[in-house]
Amino acid sequence: MKPNLEDISGSSPRRQILKTAFTFVTGLTATSMLSFLMPKSTKPAQAIVVQRPNEFELNGKGTHIKYSTFNGVPQLDYKTEKISLHFSGDEIQTLTTDIGTLVTVIISKPPNPDIGGNIVRFSFLLPTVNLFIGNKETPVQTEAILTTQETSGFIRRPLFGQLQSYQTLALRGTAKANAS
Repeated sequence: MKPNLEDISGSSPRRQILKTAFTFVTGLTATSMLSFLMPKSTKPAQAIVVQRPNEFELNGKGTHIKYSTFNGVPQLDYKTEKISLHFSGDEIQTLTTDIGTLVTVIISKPPNPDIGGNIVRFSFLLPTVNLFIGNKETPVQTEAILTTQETSGFIRRPLFGQLQSYQTLALRGTAKANAS
């Protein structure tokens, strides 16, 4: 059994030698070591109140995205040089993941699903953002993926090989907290 400092009587020369060695090695006295380990304040921690943004405006390589949720209903505007689309409610798929919320919409699909063709989906990650109360916006950056999926339909023969192709797009913009 190894003796420790508490096992040695307070007036023992051995205890004094150990205390001196402790001070020499650590540069701290037993009292200062305890104060070093103890919290500096006994006041309860103050809660910092944050708010989550409900509107994101994102841009990248000729693509402009405005995504918002008001009263629990998502809205998404997707604009490029050639396309301007608006999506609302169930037209927008969201999936909460460990790396953010994945938001996906279908940009185009074959006019006749029986014949097949390409389905084009636009997806982007919404990062988790906390805003200080009173601070209405903050810059954000994220990534988007444009996925083109080949489909065969019921009339054509089955497709083989890779059926999806991807284009990535860096997005930058702002996350805002709006009351309306």
